[in-house]
Parts: sequence; C-alpha cells; structure tokens
Amino acid sequence: MKYFLSTILLLSCSFVLAQNPASIWYFGQNAGVDFSSGNPTAITDGQLNTEEGCVTISDSKGKLQFYTDGVSVWNSKHQYMPNGRGLVGSPSSTSSGVVIQHPGNPSLFFLFTVPAVADSAGFRYSMVDMKLDSGRGDIIANQKNIKLRHPVTEKLTSTLHRNGKDYWILLHEWNNDVFVAYKITQSGLNTTPVLSNAGAIHNGSNLNTQGYMKVNPDGTNLALALEESNVIEVFDFDNESGKVSKPISMTLPDKSYVYGIEFSPDGSLLYASAAGTGEIYQYNLQAGSEEAIRASGIMIGKTNPAAWVGALQVAIDGKIYFTVYKTSYLGVIENPNQLGLACGFNQKAVELNGKLSTLGLPTFSQNFFYQSIKTKVEYFNEKNVVKGKALVLRNILFDFSKATLKPSSFPELDKVVAALKADPSLKAKISGHTDNIGNKSFNITLSQNRAAAVAAYLKSKGINANALITEGFGSGKPVAGNDSDAGRALNRRVEITFQ
Repeated sequence: MKYFLSTILLLSCSFVLAQNPASIWYFGQNAGVDFSSGNPTAITDGQLNTEEGCVTISDSKGKLQFYTDGVSVWNSKHQYMPNGRGLVGSPSSTSSGVVIQHPGNPSLFFLFTVPAVADSAGFRYSMVDMKLDSGRGDIIANQKNIKLRHPVTEKLTSTLHRNGKDYWILLHEWNNDVFVAYKITQSGLNTTPVLSNAGAIHNGSNLNTQGYMKVNPDGTNLALALEESNVIEVFDFDNESGKVSKPISMTLPDKSYVYGIEFSPDGSLLYASAAGTGEIYQYNLQAGSEEAIRASGIMIGKTNPAAWVGALQVAIDGKIYFTVYKTSYLGVIENPNQLGLACGFNQKAVELNGKLSTLGLPTFSQNFFYQSIKTKVEYFNEKNVVKGKALVLRNILFDFSKATLKPSSFPELDKVVAALKADPSLKAKISGHTDNIGNKSFNITLSQNRAAAVAAYLKSKGINANALITEGFGSGKPVAGNDSDAGRALNRRVEITFQ
C-alpha cells in the first residue's frame, strides 16, 4: 500500500482462473485427474504409486510434460526418462518435489527434491531438458541431484516473484526456525538464499518434519502444518525480498495430526486438514486481528465414515480438492472463497475409476492458481452526484502505511463537501481499500483509518458527522489484479457511496 491513487479505467469484469501447467494431476496409487475440459475427469494411465509426495507439470496448453514421486521421473508417454531414476527425494516426503520452468529458457525445468524425515540427502535439484530424448525430455547428466542444503523438513513450495518474471522456491530447515528462499531468474538459480527467522522451531519427532507448506496464490502469505505439534502457522511473505515474517499460530486438539494446507483462491481464507480425525478447518485471514483470526477457526467438514484426510490442493477450476486415504475418490471444497459452511464440503466429488488416493496431491507453483480480476470502476463527479454507486475519489493520497491525508487530496474532498452541502439530505459511506502487499489484518485497520481520515476532513469543513459512515476492507475487494503495479495502484483507493 504505497498511496491511494487510481488513474486507469478498466473496461470489463472478468475472472481469469489459473494457468494450464496445473491441468493434469498424477498422485496416489496410479490415480490421476485431468482438469483441461473445465471439469475434473479421472485418468488411469499414470505409473506413479506414492504414499505422499508427487509432482506433475504440463505445458502452457495443458499438454503433459512429465511427473515424479521425487525418485523417478516419467515422461508424457508414461515411460521412465532415460536418466530419470535415482533422484533422492522420497515418495514418503510430504512435498517430495516441485518443478519450476527456467525463466530464461522454456525448454529447461528445475526439479527440486526434499527427502523424508529430514534425511541427510537434503534439498537438491536436477535439470530437465525437454529437447532431449527426441523431445520427450530427460535429466541432464551433469545436472542431477545437486545438493544445496540440509537438514530440511518435508515442506517445499514455490511462487512467482513480485516482478512477475522470477520465482521463489521456499523450504524450512530442521531443528531451528529458519525459512530458506532461493531465487530463480533468467540467469538461473541464485544459490545464495534469503534466510528468515520466524515462527516455531521445527523439531521433535519425525512427524514434525511432515505436513504441507503453501504460499497463497497472490504470493503474499505463507502457511504450514506441524503435524506432531498439531499447529498451523501463517506468515506474511514478501514476494519481492523473499522474507517471511509476522507469524500467527493456531493449535488444533491433540492427535489431530494437522497435515494439509491450502489458501482460498482469493487468499482471504486458510484451510487445514486434521489428518488424524478426518476434519478440515477454515480460518478467516481478514478477521481483523491475530486474536480474531484464531477465533475464526471452524470445522467445515468431517469424513463419514471416519478416514484420514491428507493433502488440500486448489485446482484451476477454483475449487480445493482433498484426499481421503485409500479411497477411490477425491473430496472437494466447492466454494473456497466463502466463509463458514457456505464453502461446501463434499467428501465424494471425483471418482478415480478404481485407482486410490493416498495422502499426497501434486505440488505446484502456487501462482498457477491466482485469480486476476478486472472490474469497471466509476469516479466521483461533483456535477452528477449518483446515489447507490461506489465512486472512486481521485488523488486521495497518504504516506506509505499511514493514514494522514496529503494536502494534494484536499481539492477532491472539497468537491465532496460542496456536493453534500448542496443537498443536506445526502449521506455518504466512505470505504477504504488497499492492495495485497503486507499483512491482511494490518491492511484492514489501515483502510479503516484512512476512511476515517477522509471523514474527519469532511467534518472539519462543516459536514454533519451523522451524515458520514466509514468502513475499511483492506485488500478484500480488489477491482484489478494485484499482479502488477498498475493493478495494485487501482486497488489502493477511497470510494464514496451517496445514500
């Protein structure tokens, strides 16, 4: 949130869901799902048989490229890549791997792996060249199992850098509180990572190495599960610097064995699976304070008959799917942007044609599931005061992260004063909004304070306090995508609605 300043009129309202690299999933015991038609369809040609970790990657048109359990790599013909065996991830690692396309060479893919239970094999990468083996792809012989760091947990995720070009690959060390973020640019992998000390120390039994870690689709929050401790942690993630900060911790009952983690596509809600009890919980990340976020936790569904719930993974259709251990179906959260039970828990949503889900679902770069929004905005015009519409006030400016009006805001607000005085029957609702950068609860408070600052100016000019209502929504009601500077500028705004 640098300033409230909107200068561009958007022409239409639409949602762009995800990207095709996440169209095809292989997981479990030879199970698979294809989302390319718009609806999940079971596929049974996969060779992968894994208890947990798995990765699948398709091209920009949704055509399968390859998939892996962290040990072996199969090509699009479901054959082992010639040099595709002997990786040192593990099918028993929560997130045994993640794939990132090289930003500077579209035929190359980084395949990162982590072992199970903080094994000394550590965090490694191999390079897949899709030009090898007659276009079916293979691991480059001298770029296989290159070790970067150990010991690390089974938590691994990735997302786009804020510049929309580079990538972050994120993991967590074992026996400390260190997050590790490696940056991948057009020049390749920067092997000097960004380190952050934040949240709980990851230690204890092997169970605490387990459990997912995810970044939300817009890259501004990170969350993880500590299985043995029954703890869920959510953090701010700065996708420009790679820093992790501001932990908030939630604890589930003993023996919940929290495992799966996922954000709603709009980033406002967090979901976690209690594997041991077959339950899924939801938390409202825009509840307004750390205490309110903790208090917002609600169980939105439980398996019946009782069965373990494993991974939670958002798909390109905007729904969140989950595994029910050793069953021939996937469950789904139908409306994951909706609060409470309105999110729609469905235990048996996708039949797998006799193949079985286990605990894991494919690990993807989370930006594949970002929802880009474009909404027509209308601006305040003192010559044509319209009731009942949210109108953007032009050039309402504040210092970074503050709620003190800049003097350059006064000319526009003086026009509002004139409109209200011209018709004493008018009332005005003033709404503050921010972009998605920074802590969501802080943004709500900031937007409320900025709306209040606008109201205070109007009152100082003789407008009756009873004619003014203020509210703040933080980043919860964007009118443009937060994936560009222009979009974020549009989202930093003050609106007025006359009544």
